[in-house]
Amino acid sequence: MGSLRKMKRDIKPKVNFQLDLKLTEKLIFDRGFNAGAKEQRESDIECLVTLLEGLEEWPGIGEATAAKIRQHFMNKFGIKEEKNIEL
Repeated sequence: MGSLRKMKRDIKPKVNFQLDLKLTEKLIFDRGFNAGAKEQRESDIECLVTLLEGLEEWPGIGEATAAKIRQHFMNKFGIKEEKNIEL
């Protein structure tokens, strides 16, 4: 019985969204905006990866320049690349 009282005490009060229309509109807008921002971020990352993978195909960019460009982006985004050490 004690746990039931505790659960009832922790229940958040329900908000009548019809009375607070501006709050409802803001919540709905924020959810949609955040979902759209997440989709756009994922799309941008995929596009950037595709561009970085095909750098050698561009005229005037060789393997050395492509490696420097990739390293620059990895440093810019804070990704540390593990160097392969051959013994």
